[in-house]
Amino acid sequence: MISLRFLLCMVSTAALAMVQTQAWAQSTDSSRYPDRLVRLIVTSPPGGGQDRVARILQGPLQKLLGQSVVVESIPGAQGIIGTQNLIRAQPDGYHVMLMNTRQQFTSGFVMDKAPYDLSKDITPIIPFAYFRTAVIAHPTIPGKDLLEVLQYAKANPNKVSYAIVGTGTSAHLAMAMAARKVGAEMLAVPYRGGGQSSTALIAGEVHLFYTDLGTALIAARTGKGVRLVAVSGSTRAGEAPVAPAFPESIRPYFSTGSVSLVGPAGMNPAVVEKIANAVRQAMTQTEVVEALRTAGVEPDVGDAAALRSEIKELAARWGPDAREILALVEGKTTGAPQK
Repeated sequence: MISLRFLLCMVSTAALAMVQTQAWAQSTDSSRYPDRLVRLIVTSPPGGGQDRVARILQGPLQKLLGQSVVVESIPGAQGIIGTQNLIRAQPDGYHVMLMNTRQQFTSGFVMDKAPYDLSKDITPIIPFAYFRTAVIAHPTIPGKDLLEVLQYAKANPNKVSYAIVGTGTSAHLAMAMAARKVGAEMLAVPYRGGGQSSTALIAGEVHLFYTDLGTALIAARTGKGVRLVAVSGSTRAGEAPVAPAFPESIRPYFSTGSVSLVGPAGMNPAVVEKIANAVRQAMTQTEVVEALRTAGVEPDVGDAAALRSEIKELAARWGPDAREILALVEGKTTGAPQK
């Protein structure tokens, strides 16, 4: 015989399920979106390039969406932890992530078994810029451009060192690939973040650092004699006109991925379009564009289809090189503890 207590429990469970279903339906109703706080995940520590970009967008997105937007820093494991947090979230548009495409892909490729597949586990929303990157050099290292610096390193094996923010990051692999191209042997020294790496370079603990242009410009202004020896892009950067563009010295491996907003897989297309449209409107504001360029980011608004194509291209082009070079450089760092 079914007890009264059991029946009451069943009724309560059914009622709770109905409430949850209604709440989910409301949360996925594009006409109501957004009706609560939106979390913008950043996979790097506070103060880094991605964090600066997120905070530049935060204010305009709040006004355009009509809801609070909170920047949530979830660093660790080269962006993997933050990405996993995004993928596990409900695909309702209340958790989105700022993604540096090249960095996210490298994180997956350097693992024996990646915990996610970016071609399947995310919803591309909109690419809106790309990080301009740069190599900065300590004044004790000669060379007017990166090629001359690498040639000096080739003539002085293991005498030139460069900072890395974790073994196997895209910056680490790019420097290792460039050194391999000219036959140079350099030492990679791990640090915990871009700020510490810049400080180490200024202090002369290391000789080179490949980072986003914003961080490089701050280091060049702060450190006496610190100079940019290369900047990514087909032309020189307006913020650093003296620094040679990579194609002027050594081109391969220094292209960077887009800066995009993405969400968990399965998002409502109408919600995706609302977010994308808010970003498009934000990118028409002069103050936003100027702030991004000052932070070393070049505005370049695209669409979700372009982002999907970029993800597919990176999987085919960058992955094999990344794994090959990582196999060569692993274990060849200085062995110094992280600072």
